[in-house]
Amino acid sequence: MKAQISFVEFLTSMIIFIAFVGYFSIQILMFVPNYINQIKSERLRSEAFQISELLINDPGQPLDWNLNFANAKRIGFSDQLSNKTNLLSGAKISVFNTKCQENYGNVKNLMGIDHDFSLILIDANTGGLEIRNCRPATATIRQVNTTIRRVVAYDDGGVVKYGELILQVW
Repeated sequence: MKAQISFVEFLTSMIIFIAFVGYFSIQILMFVPNYINQIKSERLRSEAFQISELLINDPGQPLDWNLNFANAKRIGFSDQLSNKTNLLSGAKISVFNTKCQENYGNVKNLMGIDHDFSLILIDANTGGLEIRNCRPATATIRQVNTTIRRVVAYDDGGVVKYGELILQVW
């Protein structure tokens, strides 16, 4: 009677094995959606930071796209005359805001963004007065969204002012 087990012992061990497999399967199935949402969130955060970096430190293509918006291939707010990091051109921001209010979809395509976005520039000198705002006409709610806040300087008619650029992507 070596290596023989009874039917009851076999059944007990199978039930315990199935219980462990079921428990771990349920735990994995509960973990996967959270993991996928975190991946989407991190990817969106990375894209939002790249967008903010391009807007702030790139003058755009051509360098003076604000003078002829129809010929613009890429939007960037960097002041090409001073060539300083995080110094934005007030003229480019004004043209961007005007064009965004007219046709948000065209600006979104020109920026090369697949997601909807909102761009707000707040003046730090006046205690938070919102000076520029670009957002879609209709808001959609998505589970994954991100916000990037960047401190910037901008040229306002020859006077350098400081503010905060807030980019929300969803």
